Amino acid sequence: MEDLAKLRKQCMDSLYLCTDDALKYVADGKDEELTKLKNCVRDYCLMEARQNFEAQALEMIKRETDASNLNSLEEKFNAHLSLMLAQQRLNVDNHTFMQQFERRVRNGLQTVSQNLDESDIAITETQEPCLDPITKKPIEEPVRNMLCGHVYEQAAIQRHISNRSRAKCPVVGCGNSEPIQMSHLVNDDEMRMRLSAQQSASRRY
Repeated sequence: MEDLAKLRKQCMDSLYLCTDDALKYVADGKDEELTKLKNCVRDYCLMEARQNFEAQALEMIKRETDASNLNSLEEKFNAHLSLMLAQQRLNVDNHTFMQQFERRVRNGLQTVSQNLDESDIAITETQEPCLDPITKKPIEEPVRNMLCGHVYEQAAIQRHISNRSRAKCPVVGCGNSEPIQMSHLVNDDEMRMRLSAQQSASRRY
């Protein structure tokens, strides 16, 4: 019995790990996979309940039946077991295994949702400022306008200034009405580091 309980716990631990992986890595068909895993957990709960009933039935017939009569032992065991199964309406939703499974699913879905939200924010923060407002291409040599804070590709903004007598910030909706001068532009080392990190991440994947 003790070895069986350990084996069952190992199986449940494996099911929980599969559940975690399904929540993290399965996109299409996630609900179907979780339903399959939940049915597996339900089967283990029913198996454990039946095992407990069998143990109880065995203890009852030990006190009632002549051990030398094997046919009588089997008949009474089956009778007791059938009676207990009929009287006890098994509700595995309250079983510890099932409750832990449901808890892991809830926590996993919440974590996935939070990660998606954080990813959306990270993409917005890292990708939008990395496009030059003039060329609409990724910035490689970023410079920042000290007056309004917008970032440009160095060569593009220099051409923009040289081609116009009173060039203004090319970002649509910029509230700065002052013409841009070369002295307003500073190298953006922070943006350069972010760009370098993006490039490294892209090479990894």
